[in-house]
Amino acid sequence: MTTFFVFILTISIVVGIHEFGHFQMARWCNVKVLKFSIGFGKPLFTFRFGKDRTEFAISSIPLGGYVKLLDENNIETSEKVNKIDLKRAFNRQPLIKRFLIVAAGPLINIMGILIFSFIFMHGSKQIKPSISELPISSEAYQLGLRAGDEIVSLDGSEIKSLEDLLTSIKDQKNVFQDVGLKRNGEITHIKNLLWTDEIKVFPYGLPILIQSVEAGSIAEKIGLQTHDQMLMVDQIPIKDIPDLIASVKKNWSQSYTLTIKRENIIQYIHIDKELFESKVDKKRIGIALGYDDVIIKTHLVEVKRTFEESIKKSLVQTYAFFNLTLKTFKNLLTQKTDFKDLGGPIAIAHMASSSFVEGTFPYIQFIGLISLNIGILNLLPIPLLDGGYLLFYLIEFVRRKPLSNKKMMISQRVGMLILGLLTGIALYNDACRYLLGS
Repeated sequence: MTTFFVFILTISIVVGIHEFGHFQMARWCNVKVLKFSIGFGKPLFTFRFGKDRTEFAISSIPLGGYVKLLDENNIETSEKVNKIDLKRAFNRQPLIKRFLIVAAGPLINIMGILIFSFIFMHGSKQIKPSISELPISSEAYQLGLRAGDEIVSLDGSEIKSLEDLLTSIKDQKNVFQDVGLKRNGEITHIKNLLWTDEIKVFPYGLPILIQSVEAGSIAEKIGLQTHDQMLMVDQIPIKDIPDLIASVKKNWSQSYTLTIKRENIIQYIHIDKELFESKVDKKRIGIALGYDDVIIKTHLVEVKRTFEESIKKSLVQTYAFFNLTLKTFKNLLTQKTDFKDLGGPIAIAHMASSSFVEGTFPYIQFIGLISLNIGILNLLPIPLLDGGYLLFYLIEFVRRKPLSNKKMMISQRVGMLILGLLTGIALYNDACRYLLGS
């Protein structure tokens, strides 16, 4: 029951933000708003407000919402429109106003970037940027770096978390002129350090645990279970998750043996190459991996960022998420991503409930993530979505005249088909995962 109510709350907030963008921009453009609804179907609660007596409604199907504008193309036969209001009809507005009203919904969702900024400024628990292991023979060791050292700065740039460190060493191609590190509570510096693959950072070396096993996957067929600890692939020790993933891909389509620990007992699991035949392109055996939470918690630190840092980091995160969304849709079309990975309302409900249980700020962060997701998806150039209408307006701008009603109708039917198929697949996946347990 909690999951249901959290889902309703989450959808109401995110949809409310989106529709408010359309609503407020319409008011600024002097277009009459007839109705603002959270949800579809029969209204459960309504009231009227404002000089236009706009109807605000909470409706029975909590899977979206809409803003109904005065539009001569959509007027019901039973409605009588005052001639004075016709100049405020959406269809009579110049192209720029129509474009702004439609764009305002997804754009205000993308302003979820402000939510991320707020979270970064408030602070959150993150993994400390510390060294796990490095050989005694390495140049870094000779310069004075040791396992257990916490990196606090690289060439004057403050390092507050493992994420900061990984970003810096990924982008850095030259020698670091100055490396600040903390050891036993004291800050020291190392000059002219070349960062190499020999320098292993936390959580390298921690026990790798299976968090979940995908139904119908290779992992399920060979008997892997949640909480199994991954030790070796063909007698080669595994020290971190990227190392394990690389080993699985390297041995793809080959028979090999996994060494695991289950309830403190070492076990050997053979994987026959025949299991890979139906999953040639995926190169994934179907497990989610993680580390021991008890150990991870001892390496967490509270990280707060300045307003400038928060905005910058939020922009970077938003850009990365935007690229990920586009890449996901591209991979779906090219079949590089399985349609089984799509999630629907039940998946969102479970994620929302989990973040809600974790606390206020994880839930707020989830709201920001879903809001951003809704904004990006609505900008996709699919008819019936905001992005589809924006595409029509761009075509109208280039042609100097709108598309014909026939072409608009055909494109909307295509959009309805695409969205219907995606929705059906997502609902089917939800049913399989959460209702049928398969």
